[in-house]
Amino acid sequence: MIFFLLSCFMAAIAGSGEKPGYKKDVMKAFELRMSGKVDEAKVQLEQVLAKDSTNAMAHYEMARLNFYLLTGGGGTSLNDVNVHINKAVFYEPGNVIYAYYHAIIGFMNAYMGMEMGQEDKLKDNVIEACKRFEKVISLKPDYVEPMLYLVEIYGQLPPEMGGDSLKAVYYADKLVNADAYFGARARLTLSLQGTDQVTFWEDQIALNGRTPELLRQVGIAFLFKDNAEHAEKYFAEAMKADASQNLLMLDLGRYHVMKVMQNKELAATELPLAKECFEKYLNTKPEPIVPMKAYTLGLMARTAMFSGNQDEGNKLMEEANALDKYF
Repeated sequence: MIFFLLSCFMAAIAGSGEKPGYKKDVMKAFELRMSGKVDEAKVQLEQVLAKDSTNAMAHYEMARLNFYLLTGGGGTSLNDVNVHINKAVFYEPGNVIYAYYHAIIGFMNAYMGMEMGQEDKLKDNVIEACKRFEKVISLKPDYVEPMLYLVEIYGQLPPEMGGDSLKAVYYADKLVNADAYFGARARLTLSLQGTDQVTFWEDQIALNGRTPELLRQVGIAFLFKDNAEHAEKYFAEAMKADASQNLLMLDLGRYHVMKVMQNKELAATELPLAKECFEKYLNTKPEPIVPMKAYTLGLMARTAMFSGNQDEGNKLMEEANALDKYF
């Protein structure tokens, strides 16, 4: 999905009605952020918006930058993200990319509200998020990702929290007719509790072939069964078929770290496996972008420190911060 959204973002830059200078300036900010120069990217966007406060593209990129800072301890809040993405969709309401990110942030509003104990606002926040996803679909009726969000939200939440089983089935049926892979994900979301996910996805492979997406899902299903060995085999096959699936190796490393978080007695066996996965990810092609390199080095630093290798951990942390201090 990351690569799909990035390609759509590039298309929006090429085909939108922005002033030519601002296209270039906003793209420069994006490139700065992707190279780890987040503060410089923010200054660049502030300059663009100082010249034209109605620049929807700049507001969209500023929203994404602020969300990145939020996750990296950069002193921003979810409100900072909301301010800019709200302006992006206000100034360019027909842009499906901005609308989709607007919906994602709407979902984050609901999730963060729940995490903060704002139960009285949860249903309203969920309803608002769903309205935003439905808006995306009105702009692009065959957009499967927002449909899947609606299946998951409507299908997994109880009515008092904004769930709606009939709407979940409605969007699941649309997905089944639109796309085999997303249709399968929708059906699994609404399947009976206890459904064997490995069997489910292996059946999909039998029907549709060994596609990278299906191989990835079988691997994930094996992780849910704590079978990392089988998961890695499927992940490796998925990455061989599609190099952009290399994030799976990072996810596998994070799985091993999670095992230690659940049971510290597993550190001696799980952390070396995590380190191996992180190193493999850093050596994959296409080469990971700078923020992901920094994030991975940060994980390696923490695992080293947890293992008692303080010097190694400090060195790795310095490398991570040198790449992107907001990782």
